[in-house]
Amino acid sequence: MYNFRVYTLRDGSKRIIKLKEGESFKEELQRAGIQETQIFQMQLVEKPEQF
Repeated sequence: MYNFRVYTLRDGSKRIIKLKEGESFKEELQRAGIQETQIFQMQLVEKPEQF
């Protein structure tokens, strides 16, 4: 099973990213197309609700 990170942004939108082994936090944010200052909350989940 894969792990996903769910980012809730300050504007209320959500971004879901499948985690890659060995990837840094900054690389993950770059792949998601967001900046750290935009993040309101983040959660690590095994299966996002949309899948």
